[in-house]
Formats: sequence, C-alpha cells, structure tokens
Amino acid sequence: MLIVLIMHVLLFGDFVEATPEARLEVVPDFKKLGVSYTLKKSTGPVPNRIHVLRINLDLGKVEPVVVFGPDPDGDGPAEASLADPRKMASHSSVLAFINTNPWDSFPDGAGRKNRKWYSGQPVDIHGLAGTGGKMRSSAAPSNTSVWFDKEGCVRFGHQPDDEPIVATNGFQMILSKGALTVGEGGARHPRTAIGSDKRGKTLWLVVVDGRQRGYSEGMNMHELASVMKGLGCWTATNMDGGGSSVMGLLNQDGSMKVVNSPSDRFLGRVKIRPLPMVLTLRDVTRSQNTR
Repeated sequence: MLIVLIMHVLLFGDFVEATPEARLEVVPDFKKLGVSYTLKKSTGPVPNRIHVLRINLDLGKVEPVVVFGPDPDGDGPAEASLADPRKMASHSSVLAFINTNPWDSFPDGAGRKNRKWYSGQPVDIHGLAGTGGKMRSSAAPSNTSVWFDKEGCVRFGHQPDDEPIVATNGFQMILSKGALTVGEGGARHPRTAIGSDKRGKTLWLVVVDGRQRGYSEGMNMHELASVMKGLGCWTATNMDGGGSSVMGLLNQDGSMKVVNSPSDRFLGRVKIRPLPMVLTLRDVTRSQNTR
C-alpha cells in the first residue's frame, strides 16, 4: 500500500490542485485593482483559445514580482531548479501568474540534455531575470527583455545603464511602434506574449493554447503579433511557449487556478510543467500587509 501511495505521488504530484489552506476568505475585486481577464475564441485559420489579462498599471494597485524556483547551487551554473508554477505563485497577495523566460537543462558527461522535465531539476535561465532590483540571471543588452522600472512602467529591451526593478526575457520582439516585426507563416505552437501600450502603463499578458487539434491548435509569430496589435499593444514580445505556456488566475473561491489548457499530457491528463520562474501580479495592499 505504501509503495502504491509513493508511486501515486511521483506520477501525479504535478496534478495536485491548490489546497484549501491556500484559499483566501475575501477575494479581491479585480475591477477595482485594474485587472481584467478575457477568454477569446477564434475559428480561423485554425481554432484557438486566447487567454488575455489586461492590467492598468496607472492605478498603482498591482505590482509585478518574479518568483524563482530554489537556487540549487548558489554561485554555481544553475540559476534555478524547476518547481510547480502554482507553488511559486502561492503567496496570498498573488492575483495571477504566467510563464516567461526560456530555459534549458545542463548536459551530462556525454553532452546529452535531459528534457523530461521534473521538479527539482537544475536549469539555466536564458536572458535577463530578476526582481526587487536583483538579477538572478544577467544578459547582454537586448531588445528581447521585458522589464519594469522604478515608476512601475513596463519597458522592452535594456541597455547597460538601465536599472530594472523586475525583469524577464523572451525570444523575440514581435510588435514595435505598433507595427508587426515578423513575417507570415511558420509553425504553430502554444504561445505566451507580453505587450504594452505606448506609455508602458497598460500591460497585456497573453497565453494561447496549442497542440490540441480541433480545440486550440496554436499560433505562428505573425498570428500572435496580430492578436497583440488587435488588443491595443504598441510593443509586444514572444516569451517561452510550448508546454511551458501557462496562466494562473485567482478563482472566485479564493484559490489559484490554471485557466488555460497546457499542452503537456501524462496518461491523457493535462500535466502542469515545472518551471524555473513565473511572473506574478500582486495586490499591492495585500502584499504590503503580509511582508
């Protein structure tokens, strides 16, 4: 019986829902905080489900915070170990979260990389990543970074003299000055994107489900950029995607719920991929009261 129980935990640990202890007694009013969630459905050229979070940063009621998995080796090469994104977003002030930076495992002695992702696996985070002004992962100046300054504006691309307070990194900019920067065509996959208006005071976090035939098949870069432009974005960047694309949102019962349909599967069931980091949105008042 004990062996069966252990196997159940090992096989299905990533499917565990948030515990009742993680639920809030009073659910924040998203509208007053300047946060709205919309599920958009498109039918052409292929069916897709698009999860959209819009955040009014001008109100100053929501703050971005990057949360990392544990650092397994201090000053060593690994910058984080993979962890359940719901656990990383379990702070009582968190309203929502998405995945951000690309990452990869380290090669073994024969040069092989283990990409059968598991919780606790040491990984290398690609690009700029940090919070509270401290960068866990550094990067050369690039237009693929997405970061927040001390005034709370979201900015795209960083230079040596910039001082990011919160920083993430994507694969490529797909929208610049309101114009698409990517060509048509290309493979369709699950996608995550971050965009903003011209002032950097309206933030859009978007996840597109994919690899689910007839339900949501994913987008190429051009299609994703078109979605971001249609939402009102002036600038947008494509973040990590595939099985990593995930969006969590505080439910009406006060528990954190994954609202999209991640593409990873195990025995036919959705499997939440462990990640090295997530970008969370926090209720400023609640965050200050719990520090």
